[in-house]
Amino acid sequence: MDIERRVIFLKTVSIFTESPESLLRQIAENLIEMEVSEGSHIVLKGEMGDAMYIIVDGRVKVHDDDYIFSVLNKGDVFGKYYLLDKKERSATVTALSHSFLYRFSQELFYAITRNETTVITGVLRALVGRLRDMNLAEEQLAAQNREIIRQKEELEKQKKELIDLNTTKDKFFSIIAHDLRSPITTLISLSEMLRTDIDLLTGKETHEILASLHDLSKSHLKLLDNLLQWARVQTGRMEANPEKFNLVRIIDQVVGFYTVTAFEKQVNLASSAEGEIMVFADKNMIRTVLRNLVSNALKYTAMEGAVVLGAKRLPDRIEVMVKDNGLGMAPEMVAKLFKLDQTFSTAGTADEQGTGLGLILCKEFIEKNRGTISVESVHGHGSTFRFTLLLIE
Repeated sequence: MDIERRVIFLKTVSIFTESPESLLRQIAENLIEMEVSEGSHIVLKGEMGDAMYIIVDGRVKVHDDDYIFSVLNKGDVFGKYYLLDKKERSATVTALSHSFLYRFSQELFYAITRNETTVITGVLRALVGRLRDMNLAEEQLAAQNREIIRQKEELEKQKKELIDLNTTKDKFFSIIAHDLRSPITTLISLSEMLRTDIDLLTGKETHEILASLHDLSKSHLKLLDNLLQWARVQTGRMEANPEKFNLVRIIDQVVGFYTVTAFEKQVNLASSAEGEIMVFADKNMIRTVLRNLVSNALKYTAMEGAVVLGAKRLPDRIEVMVKDNGLGMAPEMVAKLFKLDQTFSTAGTADEQGTGLGLILCKEFIEKNRGTISVESVHGHGSTFRFTLLLIE
């Protein structure tokens, strides 16, 4: 009766589905029953193959340490190529649950089935199926690896964003704590002097204090304007609204805006841009960029120096230039420009102060308009800032 039960089971095993019952009976008579608990090793990697195993009930995994090649269930057969050779096993087989198995001697299996084409065909069919499963597992593993890489890249992106946000926060507080507070303290001191000692001051002294108040107020207003615009960019509330406009007109407006400042410093401010140069960008952002660059150029240019604005046509872009023959910068200073975590500022030729925030804002505005910004500078021989915009013919 037990043999009959085994034969009935063997008919459900993939490698024996087409085999004659007489062959199955021979195999059934030589099967050894096994019972293994969860976690038990059935075969070990490196052992010599001497038997094949058929899963009657339960689940096992074929693995190499933590890497799982496949999981086998009821009716599956395992061994080194079903143990038709005596080579070392290439993997370990471990029970995933309490399982029942049939163990069949390799020599007997070979002796009984070597001339039985149905078994050979079944073995080949099972091997093809196993290879197909392995290929599927490899595809799934590759997909998992791609997802892991994507998640890693996303985490790196989020990490960078957090670092940038933290740097932005630190810079913001630094400006509030120092660059905003210090000028206000000076304004209070100067105004207090005027309030309490105005009768004791000479006309020249009063004029100098009022001039200082005026300069500090203008500088403070510029800083506040840059700070507010920068804050709007960082919070995502400022997006570029590009439109078609004549760049030369904006350049002329900026030159006109700084004419008085240039006159007071005795710096020659001029533009070589003429005619009509149509670009596609956010007009207000480009005006802010030009104002910051011209303001910096005037700041670092001595008396009787020169600041020149220009524009040059490239194949599909316009290159705008702001050039001065002022103090210039050493290479290590140039390397720090446009970097929020390395911003610095040096006093101008008339001891003008700044934060370096204006250049950060310039970079963000130009990039929002799909352009690039760069600088060339030689210490003692001036600087040339260039940025590009989309050209419209």
